[in-house]
Amino acid sequence: MAQPIRQIGVVGAGIMGHGIAQVCAQAGKKVILVDSIPETLQNARTRIEQSVAILREHGLLPPSQADAVVENLRFSLRLEEAVGSADLVFEAIPENPELKRQLFQRLDRLCRSEVIFASNTSALPIGLLSSFSCNPARVIGTHFFNPAQLIPLVEVITAEATDPAALRLLMEFLAAAGKKPIHVRKDIPGFIGNRMQSALAREAMSLVQQGVAAPEDIDAVVKYSLALRLLFSGPLEQRDLNGLDTHLAVSETLYPDLEAAKEPLRVLRDKVAAGELGLKTGKGFYDWTSQKPAEVAKRKNQELIALLKFLRTAV
Repeated sequence: MAQPIRQIGVVGAGIMGHGIAQVCAQAGKKVILVDSIPETLQNARTRIEQSVAILREHGLLPPSQADAVVENLRFSLRLEEAVGSADLVFEAIPENPELKRQLFQRLDRLCRSEVIFASNTSALPIGLLSSFSCNPARVIGTHFFNPAQLIPLVEVITAEATDPAALRLLMEFLAAAGKKPIHVRKDIPGFIGNRMQSALAREAMSLVQQGVAAPEDIDAVVKYSLALRLLFSGPLEQRDLNGLDTHLAVSETLYPDLEAAKEPLRVLRDKVAAGELGLKTGKGFYDWTSQKPAEVAKRKNQELIALLKFLRTAV
């Protein structure tokens, strides 16, 4: 079914879409980024230009590759223009099954039968999404992490109907684009990254709820111990390094006391009910009232860029 990828359509220019389009353009592919809202499309253009300039400034994007983004990337308000000649379509619209169903049905009419549909979803089952297409074999999941142009990992999720040729082609493309693609072989909720991240967040919130420590101290434990080790040794490798017999002994004491709630914790529900939604409302577990969201995002991206520069020389 799948054919070589020469041209790519990216549908949705919001939080994830503009970064995915940038990744594809940096990889030397012709890309059309489409969105139905002119302001969103213009904002995406600005963010991509700024991102490319920063990566070029820090030596993470060679000048020739940075120039190629401008040459390879186009913007459109018309879906048929973006996907009509595409070999691969990345879908990055909101996490709403009905919206995705409507889009996949339109893509079926506009795209050739061999075109791969890659849905950038954080948790929706790929089996469900593939059922929206008249050709389920062409549908595959690609979970990029925000910001897509900086975080190397991409989870590639297959459903039962997914064509193995589509998986192979997409994995090869992502690797050539400088990403670290991994294959999620079972279509489970949250895939791998979000499941592990949610387990850690649940335990952290439980510790706050129990009054064990302040949020900043709990975060400090992660940032200044776990995160440093996890950069070079994942949790399973770390267990091997420590000894599985040691881990078993610790587990027998610790596991019964770990948070195992099957629904959101009270501390989270209370904060949402109080309108304390985090950065966007000025307060969550932290007080953000003196900081602007755009400035926080810029600072976090600069920290990521500094880390990526270090990792290029360290590994």
